[in-house]
Amino acid sequence: MDTMANEETTTWELLRERSLQTGGFGEDRVRIWPALLGVQPLSDPPPYSEVECITQDLSNAAIDNGGYSYEDTDPHPDERQIKLDTDRSFVLYSLESSSASRDALQNDLHDLLLSLFRKRRSLHYFQGFHDIVSVLFLTLPRPLHFPCVEKMALHRVRDSMGIGLEPVVGLLRILRNLLRLVDPEYAKLLESISPLPYHALSNLLTLFSHDVPTLPLIQHVWDFLLSREPVAVVWLAAAVIIYRKPSIQLLAVHDEGGMIHSLLGALPELIDG
Repeated sequence: MDTMANEETTTWELLRERSLQTGGFGEDRVRIWPALLGVQPLSDPPPYSEVECITQDLSNAAIDNGGYSYEDTDPHPDERQIKLDTDRSFVLYSLESSSASRDALQNDLHDLLLSLFRKRRSLHYFQGFHDIVSVLFLTLPRPLHFPCVEKMALHRVRDSMGIGLEPVVGLLRILRNLLRLVDPEYAKLLESISPLPYHALSNLLTLFSHDVPTLPLIQHVWDFLLSREPVAVVWLAAAVIIYRKPSIQLLAVHDEGGMIHSLLGALPELIDG
Protein backbone atom coordinates (compact mmCIF):
# COMPACT_ATOMS: atom_id res chain seq x y z
CA MET A 1 0.00 0.00 0.00
CA ASP A 2 1.71 3.19 -1.21
CA THR A 3 -0.96 5.70 -0.25
CA MET A 4 -2.91 6.21 2.92
CA ALA A 5 -6.45 4.95 2.41
CA ASN A 6 -8.09 6.76 5.32
CA GLU A 7 -6.06 9.32 7.24
CA GLU A 8 -8.79 9.79 9.84
CA THR A 9 -8.35 6.22 11.05
CA THR A 10 -4.55 6.35 11.05
CA THR A 11 -3.32 5.73 14.59
CA TRP A 12 -0.03 4.92 16.23
CA GLU A 13 -0.92 1.23 16.21
CA LEU A 14 -1.80 1.26 12.52
CA LEU A 15 1.43 3.06 11.67
CA ARG A 16 3.43 0.59 13.72
CA GLU A 17 1.70 -2.30 11.99
CA ARG A 18 2.35 -0.79 8.58
CA SER A 19 6.01 -0.20 9.44
CA LEU A 20 6.42 -3.98 9.64
CA GLN A 21 4.93 -4.64 6.21
CA THR A 22 6.98 -5.02 3.04
CA GLY A 23 8.01 -1.58 1.84
CA GLY A 24 7.02 0.13 5.08
CA PHE A 25 5.50 3.58 4.59
CA GLY A 26 6.62 3.78 0.96
CA GLU A 27 5.78 7.05 -0.78
CA ASP A 28 3.84 8.22 2.27
CA ARG A 29 7.08 8.83 4.17
CA VAL A 30 7.05 12.44 3.00
CA ARG A 31 3.93 12.95 5.10
CA ILE A 32 4.32 10.37 7.86
CA TRP A 33 7.89 11.10 8.93
CA PRO A 34 7.30 14.85 9.46
CA ALA A 35 4.19 13.98 11.48
CA LEU A 36 6.06 11.45 13.62
CA LEU A 37 8.83 14.00 14.20
CA GLY A 38 6.32 16.61 15.32
CA VAL A 39 6.77 18.98 12.40
CA GLN A 40 3.15 18.85 11.26
CA PRO A 41 0.02 16.85 12.16
CA LEU A 42 -0.59 14.01 9.74
CA SER A 43 -4.13 15.23 9.08
CA ASP A 44 -2.95 18.66 7.88
CA PRO A 45 -2.18 18.88 4.17
CA PRO A 46 0.86 20.73 2.84
CA PRO A 47 2.06 23.45 2.91
CA TYR A 48 3.48 22.83 6.35
CA SER A 49 3.07 25.69 8.79
CA GLU A 50 6.55 25.44 10.31
CA VAL A 51 8.10 25.23 6.87
CA GLU A 52 6.22 28.35 5.78
CA CYS A 53 7.56 30.31 8.75
CA ILE A 54 11.11 29.24 8.02
CA THR A 55 10.79 30.01 4.33
CA GLN A 56 9.45 33.49 5.00
CA ASP A 57 12.48 34.27 7.17
CA LEU A 58 15.08 33.21 4.62
CA SER A 59 17.34 35.91 3.29
CA ASN A 60 18.55 36.01 -0.30
CA ALA A 61 21.95 34.84 0.88
CA ALA A 62 20.40 31.86 2.59
CA ILE A 63 18.47 30.94 -0.54
CA ASP A 64 21.75 30.97 -2.43
CA ASN A 65 22.96 28.38 0.09
CA GLY A 66 20.24 25.94 -0.88
CA GLY A 67 17.54 27.35 1.38
CA TYR A 68 19.41 26.72 4.64
CA SER A 69 19.86 29.91 6.66
CA TYR A 70 23.15 30.32 8.49
CA GLU A 71 24.71 33.46 7.02
CA ASP A 72 25.85 36.27 9.33
CA THR A 73 26.10 33.99 12.35
CA ASP A 74 29.20 32.99 14.28
CA PRO A 75 30.79 29.64 13.40
CA HIS A 76 30.05 26.66 15.62
CA PRO A 77 33.09 24.99 17.24
CA ASP A 78 32.33 21.67 15.53
CA GLU A 79 32.32 22.96 11.96
CA ARG A 80 35.70 21.49 11.07
CA GLN A 81 34.48 17.97 11.86
CA ILE A 82 31.20 18.64 10.06
CA LYS A 83 33.16 19.57 6.95
CA LEU A 84 35.33 16.45 7.18
CA ASP A 85 32.27 14.22 7.47
CA THR A 86 30.20 15.85 4.75
CA ASP A 87 33.16 15.61 2.37
CA ARG A 88 32.86 11.83 2.60
CA SER A 89 29.06 11.61 2.60
CA PHE A 90 26.73 10.00 0.05
CA VAL A 91 29.09 7.09 -0.51
CA LEU A 92 27.08 4.32 1.16
CA TYR A 93 23.85 5.11 -0.68
CA SER A 94 24.35 5.08 -4.44
CA LEU A 95 22.95 8.03 -6.36
CA GLU A 96 20.62 7.78 -9.32
CA SER A 97 22.05 8.91 -12.63
CA SER A 98 19.53 11.75 -12.72
CA SER A 99 20.53 13.00 -9.28
CA ALA A 100 22.61 16.06 -8.67
CA SER A 101 26.34 15.51 -8.49
CA ARG A 102 27.76 14.14 -5.27
CA ASP A 103 29.70 17.38 -4.73
CA ALA A 104 26.52 19.44 -4.96
CA LEU A 105 24.71 17.15 -2.53
CA GLN A 106 27.63 17.28 -0.11
CA ASN A 107 27.60 21.07 -0.23
CA ASP A 108 23.86 21.17 0.47
CA LEU A 109 24.25 18.69 3.33
CA HIS A 110 27.06 20.80 4.77
CA ASP A 111 24.91 23.95 4.60
CA LEU A 112 22.00 22.14 6.24
CA LEU A 113 24.17 20.99 9.12
CA LEU A 114 25.66 24.45 9.61
CA SER A 115 22.19 25.96 9.70
CA LEU A 116 21.24 23.60 12.52
CA PHE A 117 24.34 24.00 14.66
CA ARG A 118 24.54 27.76 14.28
CA LYS A 119 20.92 28.01 15.40
CA ARG A 120 21.15 25.38 18.16
CA ARG A 121 24.56 26.29 19.51
CA SER A 122 24.26 24.15 22.64
CA LEU A 123 24.21 21.01 20.51
CA HIS A 124 27.49 19.20 19.92
CA TYR A 125 28.10 17.37 16.67
CA PHE A 126 29.08 13.70 16.83
CA GLN A 127 30.65 11.71 14.03
CA GLY A 128 27.84 9.88 12.29
CA PHE A 129 25.18 12.55 12.76
CA HIS A 130 25.69 13.43 9.09
CA ASP A 131 24.55 9.87 8.27
CA ILE A 132 21.27 10.54 10.08
CA VAL A 133 20.79 13.84 8.30
CA SER A 134 21.64 12.21 4.95
CA VAL A 135 18.67 9.85 5.27
CA LEU A 136 16.28 12.75 5.87
CA PHE A 137 17.99 14.72 3.10
CA LEU A 138 17.50 11.95 0.52
CA THR A 139 13.98 11.02 1.62
CA LEU A 140 12.15 14.31 2.15
CA PRO A 141 11.62 17.36 -0.08
CA ARG A 142 13.91 20.32 0.57
CA PRO A 143 11.43 22.51 2.52
CA LEU A 144 11.15 19.74 5.11
CA HIS A 145 14.88 19.22 5.59
CA PHE A 146 15.60 21.79 8.26
CA PRO A 147 12.48 21.38 10.46
CA CYS A 148 12.79 17.59 10.42
CA VAL A 149 16.53 17.61 11.10
CA GLU A 150 15.98 20.03 13.97
CA LYS A 151 13.26 17.86 15.50
CA MET A 152 15.42 14.76 15.09
CA ALA A 153 18.33 16.46 16.85
CA LEU A 154 16.25 17.84 19.70
CA HIS A 155 13.93 14.93 20.37
CA ARG A 156 15.31 11.66 18.96
CA VAL A 157 19.11 11.81 19.36
CA ARG A 158 19.49 14.67 21.85
CA ASP A 159 21.30 12.46 24.39
CA SER A 160 24.08 11.90 21.88
CA MET A 161 24.61 15.60 21.24
CA GLY A 162 26.08 16.65 24.57
CA ILE A 163 29.70 17.15 25.52
CA GLY A 164 30.34 13.58 26.67
CA LEU A 165 29.19 10.09 25.75
CA GLU A 166 27.79 9.15 29.16
CA PRO A 167 24.15 9.20 27.98
CA VAL A 168 25.08 6.88 25.10
CA VAL A 169 26.94 4.59 27.49
CA GLY A 170 23.67 4.54 29.41
CA LEU A 171 21.96 3.15 26.30
CA LEU A 172 24.64 0.46 26.14
CA ARG A 173 23.83 -0.46 29.75
CA ILE A 174 20.13 -0.66 28.90
CA LEU A 175 21.00 -2.92 25.96
CA ARG A 176 23.16 -5.12 28.20
CA ASN A 177 20.40 -5.38 30.80
CA LEU A 178 17.80 -6.18 28.16
CA LEU A 179 19.97 -9.03 26.87
CA ARG A 180 20.32 -10.30 30.44
CA LEU A 181 16.54 -10.43 30.77
CA VAL A 182 15.92 -12.08 27.41
CA ASP A 183 18.74 -14.63 27.46
CA PRO A 184 20.88 -14.67 30.64
CA GLU A 185 23.24 -17.40 29.43
CA TYR A 186 23.93 -15.69 26.11
CA ALA A 187 24.33 -12.34 27.86
CA LYS A 188 26.93 -13.88 30.17
CA LEU A 189 28.88 -15.12 27.15
CA LEU A 190 28.75 -11.68 25.53
CA GLU A 191 29.89 -9.97 28.73
CA SER A 192 32.84 -12.34 29.00
CA ILE A 193 33.98 -10.85 25.69
CA SER A 194 33.12 -7.22 26.46
CA PRO A 195 31.50 -5.77 29.62
CA LEU A 196 29.26 -3.56 27.50
CA PRO A 197 28.07 -4.12 23.90
CA TYR A 198 30.32 -1.46 22.41
CA HIS A 199 29.96 -3.13 19.02
CA ALA A 200 26.40 -1.72 18.93
CA LEU A 201 27.54 1.86 19.54
CA SER A 202 27.37 2.89 15.89
CA ASN A 203 23.85 1.50 15.53
CA LEU A 204 22.63 3.33 18.61
CA LEU A 205 24.34 6.62 17.74
CA THR A 206 23.23 6.79 14.11
CA LEU A 207 19.92 4.90 14.30
CA PHE A 208 21.54 2.25 12.08
CA SER A 209 22.11 4.78 9.28
CA HIS A 210 25.89 4.30 9.30
CA ASP A 211 25.70 0.55 8.69
CA VAL A 212 22.54 -0.31 6.72
CA PRO A 213 23.74 -0.70 3.12
CA THR A 214 20.93 0.79 1.01
CA LEU A 215 18.59 3.77 1.23
CA PRO A 216 15.35 1.73 0.89
CA LEU A 217 16.45 -0.52 3.75
CA ILE A 218 17.36 2.30 6.13
CA GLN A 219 14.12 4.07 5.23
CA HIS A 220 12.20 0.96 6.25
CA VAL A 221 14.24 0.65 9.45
CA TRP A 222 13.31 4.23 10.26
CA ASP A 223 9.64 3.53 9.55
CA PHE A 224 9.92 1.07 12.43
CA LEU A 225 11.94 3.37 14.69
CA LEU A 226 10.10 6.66 14.15
CA SER A 227 6.71 5.08 14.84
CA ARG A 228 7.95 3.93 18.24
CA GLU A 229 9.60 5.39 21.33
CA PRO A 230 13.23 6.55 20.93
CA VAL A 231 14.37 3.56 23.01
CA ALA A 232 13.16 1.28 20.19
CA VAL A 233 16.64 1.55 18.68
CA VAL A 234 17.84 -0.46 21.68
CA TRP A 235 15.21 -3.13 21.03
CA LEU A 236 16.32 -3.39 17.42
CA ALA A 237 19.99 -3.61 18.39
CA ALA A 238 19.12 -6.39 20.84
CA ALA A 239 17.21 -8.28 18.14
CA VAL A 240 20.25 -8.15 15.85
CA ILE A 241 22.53 -9.43 18.60
CA ILE A 242 20.14 -12.27 19.46
CA TYR A 243 19.88 -13.19 15.78
CA ARG A 244 23.66 -13.69 15.83
CA LYS A 245 23.50 -16.11 18.78
CA PRO A 246 24.12 -19.44 16.94
CA SER A 247 27.15 -18.04 15.11
CA ILE A 248 28.53 -16.40 18.26
CA GLN A 249 28.17 -19.62 20.26
CA LEU A 250 29.95 -21.58 17.55
CA LEU A 251 32.84 -19.12 17.46
CA ALA A 252 33.05 -19.18 21.26
CA VAL A 253 33.43 -22.97 21.23
CA HIS A 254 36.43 -22.56 18.93
CA ASP A 255 37.84 -19.69 21.02
CA GLU A 256 37.57 -17.20 18.14
CA GLY A 257 37.25 -14.02 20.20
CA GLY A 258 38.47 -11.77 17.40
CA MET A 259 35.94 -13.19 14.97
CA ILE A 260 33.18 -12.65 17.51
CA HIS A 261 34.00 -8.94 17.69
CA SER A 262 33.96 -8.71 13.90
CA LEU A 263 30.69 -10.57 13.58
CA LEU A 264 28.92 -8.51 16.23
CA GLY A 265 30.19 -5.31 14.65
CA ALA A 266 28.54 -6.07 11.30
CA LEU A 267 24.87 -6.34 10.44
CA PRO A 268 23.47 -9.59 9.05
CA GLU A 269 22.27 -9.63 5.46
CA LEU A 270 19.13 -7.54 5.26
CA ILE A 271 16.20 -7.83 2.86
CA ASP A 272 12.99 -5.83 2.70
CA GLY A 273 10.40 -8.51 3.10
